Amino acid sequence: MRFLIILFVVGSYGVLGDIPTSFKRVLPIVIQPCTCITSYLKAKSNISPPIAFKTFGISPKYLPVPPKDKLEGGFVTAAVELGNYIDPIRTIDPESVSYPKGKDSAKYTLIMIDFDGHPGPEPNVHLIAIYVNVPNSNNLLASGEVAVPFISPVPSLGTGIHRIAGVLYEQNDRIDPDQIGFLKLAKSRVLQLEQFAKTYNLKPEPVAGAFYTTELKSCGISKH
Repeated sequence: MRFLIILFVVGSYGVLGDIPTSFKRVLPIVIQPCTCITSYLKAKSNISPPIAFKTFGISPKYLPVPPKDKLEGGFVTAAVELGNYIDPIRTIDPESVSYPKGKDSAKYTLIMIDFDGHPGPEPNVHLIAIYVNVPNSNNLLASGEVAVPFISPVPSLGTGIHRIAGVLYEQNDRIDPDQIGFLKLAKSRVLQLEQFAKTYNLKPEPVAGAFYTTELKSCGISKH
């Protein structure tokens, strides 16, 4: 009997996700669309990366010296600048990251982190991904070697505003992406940027960076 009822609902309303009006009357909440993507989200920054990283409390707390240049790029439907707000739904699909001032003779390490995603003591940050031995290109995400696989940058519900960044370091030597240290980082997802640069023999100061802010909140839901 339950199976027949399900078939009746799907057949009558077409999509299982569409809730019939008669059902909504007995539900404890009213469900409404939370957000949608209407167009490409652009942003323009009028401040330099060093000032932005300091203004948003990233340097010197997590990065003793902020990056001097800005990374370009963003997501399929939103550009990342220096602290611009991006709805969480727009941050699911990263598209590209580039460093216009990069050197063709250099190799880089690209670290993607969430400064507000780990409850531990500062300067711990939550690790999103690490790419090593990255040559300068139009898309740093696709041209290097994956040392720590990418995970979703969408923050947990109700954890407030998150500052999510990409930080680029120049390497002194080639880095083995298969070493045990990266396996541990992939499991713990806890990182300290200054210590990481020392451990893997990176140039101590990041050459470029960019970050955005985002927050996942309950919306469009009201109780009867």
